[in-house]
Amino acid sequence: MRVLLVEDNDDDVLLIRESLSETKLEIHRAERLSTALEQLARGGFDAVLLDLSLPDAWGLDTIGRLRHQAAAVPIVVLTGLNDEEVAVRAVEEGAQDYLIKGQVNGHLLARSLRYAIQRHRAEETLKERNRELLILQKISETILGSLDLKAVLGKILEETMVNDCFDLGNIRLLDRSGEMLEVVASRGYRCSENVLSHRALARTTESRQSKFGDRLFREPCIEEQLQQCGGYRTLKKEGVESFIMVPVRANGEVVGTLQLASRTPRKFKSEEVNLLQTIGNQMGVAVQKVQLYEETARQALELERANKLQADFTAMIAHDLRSPLMNIMGVAEVMVEGMFGGVTKEQKKWLGRIQSNSQSLVDLVSDFLDVSKLESGYVDVNRETVNLAGLIQKSIESYRVLALNKKISIRGTVDPALPFVHADPRRLEQVLSNLISNAIKFTGEGGKVAVGAASTDARMVNVWVRDNGVGIAADEIDQLFEKYRQGGNVRHSSHKGTGLGLVICKMIVAAHGGRIWVDSEPAKGSTFNFSLPASFADDRNLTPA
Repeated sequence: MRVLLVEDNDDDVLLIRESLSETKLEIHRAERLSTALEQLARGGFDAVLLDLSLPDAWGLDTIGRLRHQAAAVPIVVLTGLNDEEVAVRAVEEGAQDYLIKGQVNGHLLARSLRYAIQRHRAEETLKERNRELLILQKISETILGSLDLKAVLGKILEETMVNDCFDLGNIRLLDRSGEMLEVVASRGYRCSENVLSHRALARTTESRQSKFGDRLFREPCIEEQLQQCGGYRTLKKEGVESFIMVPVRANGEVVGTLQLASRTPRKFKSEEVNLLQTIGNQMGVAVQKVQLYEETARQALELERANKLQADFTAMIAHDLRSPLMNIMGVAEVMVEGMFGGVTKEQKKWLGRIQSNSQSLVDLVSDFLDVSKLESGYVDVNRETVNLAGLIQKSIESYRVLALNKKISIRGTVDPALPFVHADPRRLEQVLSNLISNAIKFTGEGGKVAVGAASTDARMVNVWVRDNGVGIAADEIDQLFEKYRQGGNVRHSSHKGTGLGLVICKMIVAAHGGRIWVDSEPAKGSTFNFSLPASFADDRNLTPA
């Protein structure tokens, strides 16, 4: 262990040498601070033993000047000044220990020097780890902050070059073929044309083009004396002396390379290589993230196109089916009226059945078209301020005759303070019509149907349609809002639906930011509820729909 003793007093030097004579310490002396700085500049010392009183320097400033010259060399102060306050300040300035002349023997002095070296190494290691963590943190923040791959890689390259003192760097990524490496980011080139003049690297032919061969795709490749090697024309033109190239990996697969170079000769430590490999892996995460985003965006676009095609096709089919059905219904109606001659009672019965079945088919086609549009996202929801109380009353009146025919009472119970809602009145009427129609359908003669609405809180309005009909079994409730699924109560009705009505209701309510649910008990009836956001612009002076 080589120790530089900075001491001008010959007697003290003699005593220190004698006390350390039985140790393996190699002592070199400097009588002045200037001489010490010169020797430290040449390197090779493991520690400095420093007196604070020198011909050309005095006090704690001496410590700072030494650390500035050789920050990697630990300093132990050995002085005649027995002052606790000065000792504390010396340690704060960077000294590893503060010893008093005449109070330590050779054994304690040697141990203090060894401990100083160990502590200093531990501190330097900790600082280096903190520096590495800070670099990795900045890189992680860069990756999370943008989906612009070139910008992200460029910023990572800049951070790495600045923190590790590189003069030049580039990042190459595999192209779409997965074989060729292309430069996608570069920094520090004196001539921009040199970036483009880099020789193309290919996965399949690399072993025939580079001294590193296929190692480029497996492990770090280092050249510390580039100017003495053959090849590397572009880097030599840039004045590069040393470089390192590490793979960029994503999920263990190499997707590119990171190359960093210095214009002064450089030795690469294993810790530095490990850090650059970690940075290469983080770059791989950035590449994977952007590629995943781009693939997701592409698939979303394709899905949107497919949905539009499906919606257009469904609309065309629905039109082609409805047109002949409407013609059939129209012809049946004019035949019943005797436009083509008299018809018997039996004939009227069958013409009526034709009309009824044709109307059922038209309803089925309409429901199918609605579901298809809602699922594809190509349905218009034209929101406006809606007087929900008025809309509910209108829907009740539309079904009053049908209810009376079955001797069912139907009434509305709407909170007088019910706020307006911001919704599509036509779509809400569609939901109410479906729910009221179902309630009448599954309620026997003499039954009751109630339609109501009230505010649940300042933000939501709850609407319900309640009946005392056949009810729904508990194990069937979860299936009600699925396509083409109907509850067992259908067998109690002569009207067979499409199994799409409640699905349409659910989609419409969801499109308005609400939800729909049902409470039911067999033989006691059902209550279908749906919620809607209340309109915050609840101005009664508005003209609602």
